[in-house]
Amino acid sequence: MQGDKVMLKDRRYLRSTLFLSLCLLLSACTVGSPGAEAGRQVAERYYQAMQKQDLDAALGFFSDNRTPEAWRSHLENIAASLGSVERFEYKREEINTVFSGRYYIFEYQVNYDSGRNAKETLTLFDSVESDDKPRIASHVIAAEGFEPLL
Repeated sequence: MQGDKVMLKDRRYLRSTLFLSLCLLLSACTVGSPGAEAGRQVAERYYQAMQKQDLDAALGFFSDNRTPEAWRSHLENIAASLGSVERFEYKREEINTVFSGRYYIFEYQVNYDSGRNAKETLTLFDSVESDDKPRIASHVIAAEGFEPLL
């Protein structure tokens, strides 16, 4: 009888420990984090600026990991090769936390007025060192006939 009580107590302890571990693990996940929404808003505003062909406004969403001139050349290359953004559709996101901040990776399906379609990946970085919004650190375009500069 005494052994049954000990075994029952051990099971409760194990279940409680397992439950707490699962709660901690789930709370550590970054899916659905508030920063992801801020990152998606940056991505949406970037594409809206590109729809309006406002390269200056679009440039404001890029990080300083490249010079503004390099980013401008990138945007001018997109406009010359593909045209202006006609329509964009969010597809999926992924969030990766690193010691220095978070990376938000967003995939979009983008239709250009040239009739070309592209699968685009925007990677935004939100540094723990700044109170600023997430910024575009990488922009990869997969479209037939598109030759990236970066």
